[in-house]
Amino acid sequence: MAVELRITKGARAGAKERFEKSVIAIGRHPINDLRFDVERDLDVSSRHAELRTVGDRHLLVDLGSTNGTFVNGQRLDGERALFEGDVITFGANGPQVEFRLVASDAVPAGLESAPATRTDGRASPGGSPMVTEAPAPTQRRPTEVRIAEAVHQQTTSLKRMVLGLAAVVIVGALVAVWATRHNAAETRQQLAMLLAANDSLANALTLRLAQTGNADSAITALRAESEQLARELRAQQARGGDVAALSARMAAAQARTAIISQMDYTSVAAANQPAMAFLVVEMPDGARSSGTGFNVHPSGLIVTNRHVVQSQEGVRATRIAVAFEGTSGRWQQATIEYVSDTDELALLRLVRPGPWPVVAGIAEYASDARVGEPVAILGYPLGTGTVGMDGDINSLRPAATLGVGTVSKTLPETIQLDAFAAQGSSGSPVFNSRGLVIGVIYGGASESGGRIVYAVPSARLAAQLPADARGLPQ
Repeated sequence: MAVELRITKGARAGAKERFEKSVIAIGRHPINDLRFDVERDLDVSSRHAELRTVGDRHLLVDLGSTNGTFVNGQRLDGERALFEGDVITFGANGPQVEFRLVASDAVPAGLESAPATRTDGRASPGGSPMVTEAPAPTQRRPTEVRIAEAVHQQTTSLKRMVLGLAAVVIVGALVAVWATRHNAAETRQQLAMLLAANDSLANALTLRLAQTGNADSAITALRAESEQLARELRAQQARGGDVAALSARMAAAQARTAIISQMDYTSVAAANQPAMAFLVVEMPDGARSSGTGFNVHPSGLIVTNRHVVQSQEGVRATRIAVAFEGTSGRWQQATIEYVSDTDELALLRLVRPGPWPVVAGIAEYASDARVGEPVAILGYPLGTGTVGMDGDINSLRPAATLGVGTVSKTLPETIQLDAFAAQGSSGSPVFNSRGLVIGVIYGGASESGGRIVYAVPSARLAAQLPADARGLPQ
């Protein structure tokens, strides 16, 4: 039998996914099998729960999630067997999923773990377009059967409580297991980011080799090192483990590549990171999402994307909170000052006057972005899943991710990049070797897995800035 999970509530309501796996990982991070929306399903933790099949039993296990897991309205404590028609809720008010069993021959080959995606072409969790389908009509089990199962579950729990000392030992063991799994989830998250960065680095080196006719031995050696590092990262993903040594090697490879390409990523980051802003946006219906912004004036004028603060129907956000890079628990209120009619751009004004840190400058001319040029990207891909490694939103200390890439195409209205982006990257600035903003990321090709990224050229941004923001170095 295959497991079918039908999403009945949440950002992905109406979707259903089928699996024939012994372990189904559930959460907001792209590494999961059943993935919820990173920005809208905020009750779900990055690594929330697992559904494990043991023989003919199907066990749901909470992985120490922040908001808990509920089965038919009862909070899960440890693990619980699932039965046909059980309703699983991730967080008391979060998304709901209905558990079903279907015949294995009803599952088309290769579709049992199809990724959750979007169709609007913007970077999304997992990087492909979201496709949803209406849930098939279901026959719910009789109420008396559900009550009997619930009573049986409660009776079993009460019997376990009388074990006294044994219960203390079990609790200690569960805490140890949770800590191990939590650390493992963070490790996988870091490995995914390192692998994406290494892929961008490899592509940059390949392009540079093509430009030199494959005659540059230093670049050839770096390309071979990048391929070896990619193999080790994928092996580490499969088995888990410490990523500190791999992170150090990645940093060293980026530094050597920067020397060859005349791109000092460390200096670019140091000059611009303080001006980075993590955004939390609330719409009139209460839906919340996150994005990236960067400050361009000491009084507090933040650049981001139009779709971060305004829906496709033109409905604007009612509340916007801003946290600058490296600050903890110091959220600032912002208002929408300007939304572009022609480009994916919006300007926010901080309510409290500065002075606030600003980026090094904005490149004013289209010629500042050239095909083949290396670029640096600062932002918060995957939102709270990476910005503070699942930290509490009230004490979150934003830490921007530095990405590398190359300019692969330039058009008057768009810059195309070979780089990595995901949900939360919207509004990220793209920097050239001088540390100046040459573009603002707004989305990407859905079929590219987050690797073909689009940005609004800085010349179009510069033309729409108010008079008080045009004194930046350019």
